[in-house]
Amino acid sequence: MPRNWNRHFELQLVDEKGEGISLSDFKVTFTIERNDNRWPAAAVVKIYNLATETQNRIMRREYSKITLIAGYDGLDSTSSDTVNASEVGKVRYITDDKINSPEGSNYGVIFSGDIGFTLEGKENITDRYVRIQAFDGDKAFMEAQIVGKTLAAGYTLRDEYEMLMKYLEPFGIKKGVEPVFPDTVYPRGASYHGFVSDYLSRLADDLQATWQFSFGKVDFIQKDVAKHRAIVLNADTGLVGMPQQTIGAGVNVTCLINSFIQLHGLIQLDQASVYRAQLSNQQVVEAGGIAPEQEINGNLVTSGLAQRETPYSIATDGVYIVRYISYRGDTRGQDWYMDMACEARGNADVPSDSYLKKRTPT
Repeated sequence: MPRNWNRHFELQLVDEKGEGISLSDFKVTFTIERNDNRWPAAAVVKIYNLATETQNRIMRREYSKITLIAGYDGLDSTSSDTVNASEVGKVRYITDDKINSPEGSNYGVIFSGDIGFTLEGKENITDRYVRIQAFDGDKAFMEAQIVGKTLAAGYTLRDEYEMLMKYLEPFGIKKGVEPVFPDTVYPRGASYHGFVSDYLSRLADDLQATWQFSFGKVDFIQKDVAKHRAIVLNADTGLVGMPQQTIGAGVNVTCLINSFIQLHGLIQLDQASVYRAQLSNQQVVEAGGIAPEQEINGNLVTSGLAQRETPYSIATDGVYIVRYISYRGDTRGQDWYMDMACEARGNADVPSDSYLKKRTPT
């Protein structure tokens, strides 16, 4: 299993030609949000006390893209584990067969995207910073357009998907998780004129899916489809505190940064460790006493309450789908965490208005 020793961090700024700089050794703070909707993941990064020339180059927007790599090297300084000098600083791209790998490392890319805004500032009399706001797939989201394209009668949703992908290629966007397409053939042709992102949303609605740009790819995620197999979270593998069942906002989990865990991936918790949501006196009275739990689709569901007042389902097998991730890190401080909102598979829970707003950019 991964060993959470020795933080690993890299920050890369790259221009349109693919050339750039690494600022991994500076004090850096960051927050990243990934949501289960179409809006690009957002990162806010502060880099402290750069050389004046480097800071000016960032402010002049010489660099267009930013990549953050974080996690743990997994090496115990008291053990005999060593890494060859040629491997130091190299990015390891995570594949499914590397999860919980015996080599114990668990670092990887947690964000890559287009730089949208930069700002200079001072935290105190001695510490100054450059603040960078960046978005995953922002240029494609904002700029990719279709002008006067038609699909002839007899097209399918796969044909529409393939056509939309061609308009994203100039922005470096590739196919990610593909949906399952129906066999429906449309007897009439269709014309297209407008932003590709709008047509991606329409296609997702037709497929009963959500879509996002994710690390330079487009993912279409249908209900209960998982991006990766379950990663066990406990005190030994990075779980912080107790998972919290909520009313209308999923099961909330905090853990140390783990690049293996991705939006729409699976995590596995000890079901008994989930701190259960408390009901108000009024809810208990209206339910006619203690609201009983029923097992539905492998989940424990509280019955007898109005749907929007019902605590989120608890998975009897402890396996949940991650629907929201917020990273927070400080290379010179305590923060090195992921906060997640998760859902049991097969649930019929109704999210609260505040939860929906949290998952929508402001």
